[in-house]
Amino acid sequence: MSRSRPGRTSATRIAHHTRRRLGILLGALAAASILIVLTAGGTPLAAQTKQKKYKATRAFVVDQQTGETRMPTQQEVDEVVASLSALGQRPDDTLEQSVSPSGAVKLDLGGAFNGVLLARPNADGTFETKCVFTVEEGTEFLGIVEETSGQ
Repeated sequence: MSRSRPGRTSATRIAHHTRRRLGILLGALAAASILIVLTAGGTPLAAQTKQKKYKATRAFVVDQQTGETRMPTQQEVDEVVASLSALGQRPDDTLEQSVSPSGAVKLDLGGAFNGVLLARPNADGTFETKCVFTVEEGTEFLGIVEETSGQ
């Protein structure tokens, strides 16, 4: 039997549980992304973004306990930027080329140039998604900006 709070409608309970499940899913995806970053090793792009400091301008983290949207911590911002940096790599200098009999040049992308699917919560409990291909697209979508030295 389902537990319910007095005054909550069925739709509100469903939305709450959906937000909570999506928050847990996003947390798991973030953890997986961090694992990929840690096992991938340092890359030039990752090194460039490490030197920069970023801050969040909007709430995009769904708290796993309450289901409420909150501002990310600095550590969460750093983890998102690191994940975007690693997943958004475009190592075109390592891609293999071959020439077909017709003379056309084929390029094996080898898993590079993939997009990264991001989700951010809306005020109504739904999520907006976007597939991004660069760190800049990802940070803009999530409301993460580079801190300038004057701030």
